[in-house]
Amino acid sequence: MAIRLNGQIVGLDKSVQDAVNRINRRGGLNLNLNERSFTQPLGRITTKANEFTKSLEASNARVIAFGASVGILNGVREAFESLVTSVIKVEKALTDVNVVLNASSGDLRKFGDGLFKVARNTAQSFDTVAIAATEFARQGLSIEETLKRTNDALILTRLTGMDAAESVKNLTAAMNTFSKAGLTSTEIISKMASVDVEFAVSADDLAAAISRTGQAAISSGVSIDQLIGIVTAAQQRTARGGAVIGNSLKTIFTRIQRPDTLRQLEELGVAVRDVEFNTLPAIQILNNLASTYDTLSDAQKSQIGQTVAGVFQINILKAALADASSQNSILARATEISANATDEAISKNEKLNTTLSALASQTSISLLELSKSIGEIALAPGIKSVLNFVNGLAEGLTKLTKGEDVGSQFFQGFLKGIGKIAT
Repeated sequence: MAIRLNGQIVGLDKSVQDAVNRINRRGGLNLNLNERSFTQPLGRITTKANEFTKSLEASNARVIAFGASVGILNGVREAFESLVTSVIKVEKALTDVNVVLNASSGDLRKFGDGLFKVARNTAQSFDTVAIAATEFARQGLSIEETLKRTNDALILTRLTGMDAAESVKNLTAAMNTFSKAGLTSTEIISKMASVDVEFAVSADDLAAAISRTGQAAISSGVSIDQLIGIVTAAQQRTARGGAVIGNSLKTIFTRIQRPDTLRQLEELGVAVRDVEFNTLPAIQILNNLASTYDTLSDAQKSQIGQTVAGVFQINILKAALADASSQNSILARATEISANATDEAISKNEKLNTTLSALASQTSISLLELSKSIGEIALAPGIKSVLNFVNGLAEGLTKLTKGEDVGSQFFQGFLKGIGKIAT
């Protein structure tokens, strides 16, 4: 049988306690870190976890501050680059125009302001506006008229999709051809825009046709409204495009005025002269031919068709005659709409200026103008000084590389020595 006895070992407990006390009196176990012997890239290292967290936060803040500083400095650099670029680009564009325009400094400054205004109004780049203005300036126009025609040409570009050079060429051709009618550039593009809205013909087709057949139309007694009307009718019926139709009408207008053609038409009973025996305008002759064309025999139709239009333009002639003989003639309606046009092109341009795309372009132009103004005041003098210095230095060093005096020979020997070392 097991017997349990309760007791207390006093001697063992006391011996262990005395040993612990002796160790503690000697300094105990030092487990503390000596932080002074470490570098402190993240702040002072301590035994507290929250202090280490603060160190990490401070490090993160320094990284963010450094990145922000670099971004600001880079933004400042880009801003200065933009200022310099804007000043150089605008100054060159204005100088190119002024070579032709030959305006004073004050007039040139006003002209530059006008170009920025045109660029904002038409949502075109400043370079495009400057190129168009240069082309008009070559025609000997005044500053005001140059700006006006530039604005109208770029509105035509915007409405048709033609490039600026093509718009300038077509508008100039129309202005020169119908100059006796006293039409302005705004009236011409408004006529195109008003017909563009009502019929299956684009302002691009009308402009291309007018530029190709305008002079022949004037010689045949055809007004710009009648020309727009017959081009519209031919395009809606054949869809051949303004360039093809314009070339065809040029042939028709030229042939229909020939004495032999007039004689053949008279033999067929087509009225070609008025009571004073003057030749009627080409459009009126075509209308008279259309009213009797269906009564002709096939042989007569073929012969008169080849006489008036030739072999290759017969389709355009037949389309014009078919429209003229119809009860609801496109030619007549388009002619009337063109004659009553006022400011349709300006109205369409204003509507386009309400879009976000136009607003973005206008903002870009305004910022360019601001950069140009600031750059002229703040940077232009310094830029010229630096470039003059560098240019002079480069010219001087170039002379040293080609000269034969002592200084040149020394410099050339120095360069040769560098070349040998590099080799």
